[in-house]
Amino acid sequence: MTKLPTLRTLAAELGLSAATVSEALRDSPRVKEQTRMRVHQAAAAVGYRHNPLVGRVMADLRRGQLQGCRGVIGALNCREQANPLRTRFQDAVLHGANKRAEELGFRLEVFWVGEKQLSFRRLNMVLLTRGIQGVFVMPFEEPQDWSEVDWTGLSAVRLDYSLSRPGLHTISPDHHAALIHAVERLRERGYRRVGLFVRRAAEKRILFKWTGALMSYHQGVVPGERIPPLIVETLQREDFLAWFEAYRPDVVIGHHPIVIDWLAQRGLQVPKDVGFFNLNTTQEPHPSAGLDLLPRQLGAAAVESVVAQIQRSERGPPLHPKTISIEGAWVDGPTVRPAASA
Repeated sequence: MTKLPTLRTLAAELGLSAATVSEALRDSPRVKEQTRMRVHQAAAAVGYRHNPLVGRVMADLRRGQLQGCRGVIGALNCREQANPLRTRFQDAVLHGANKRAEELGFRLEVFWVGEKQLSFRRLNMVLLTRGIQGVFVMPFEEPQDWSEVDWTGLSAVRLDYSLSRPGLHTISPDHHAALIHAVERLRERGYRRVGLFVRRAAEKRILFKWTGALMSYHQGVVPGERIPPLIVETLQREDFLAWFEAYRPDVVIGHHPIVIDWLAQRGLQVPKDVGFFNLNTTQEPHPSAGLDLLPRQLGAAAVESVVAQIQRSERGPPLHPKTISIEGAWVDGPTVRPAASA
């Protein structure tokens, strides 16, 4: 029976140390490119497949740091982009990611990038010296260009469309399907004139999927039920009420429950006179009907994608980025009419 090639037999055949061969198979910049190519070619010729987790595990064993841990997954965040309203959502993402990482034998660590935090150059050094092979990028308020990060040795995904550059695999809520299905359920409760209000930056960040879903919905209803969305830079009371008075929706959909107070100032009660549906119940936990975008599941999916890439030795920005979408869940609440009894 033919013996399978090992790291040591491959090293002996090439006249290199096992450590050098291991570094070369992990595409370490500490090994000359010519040597890395020679090692990869020899490994392919004899059918040797490098497990990218082994080197990390052995390094941790030598340092006495391994307690069943197969490595570290980095969560990259940007403090100056943090929005207090998004803190709850990000915390839930990290909770789900941390739980899944532990289940898969990894440890999660958050790295803050930006002014007065880690520069891109410093981040590159930290990830390299710590031997971190997998990262995911947390969702930001507005997409950023992170092309200065050295992605070549990393298995990576972005959450939502947090980066404009480079193109990475994406884990995202299925905003379009979630809104379409939410509107269908609202119609089952008697709502016909659906009004959507969004901030332009938030809509741009998700590639206009909320308004795209609304436009799709409009194709199937009579013209009198088609209400143009309110898209604003910042949500202001006067703008919202002017839009509401002009079109008189019977249910409004958006992120900000403050509109319930604005409507009350006009003598309108929710849900008696008008319904309110929250686009993200985790972000703004006002007691209301809305969408749970399942941030814990998003964090778990990000870790799963990164670990799978590590195991397949896939590093760097992909030629054809893929997207995994998770549809949000309907959350019932006191701001819409109750469902009709069966």
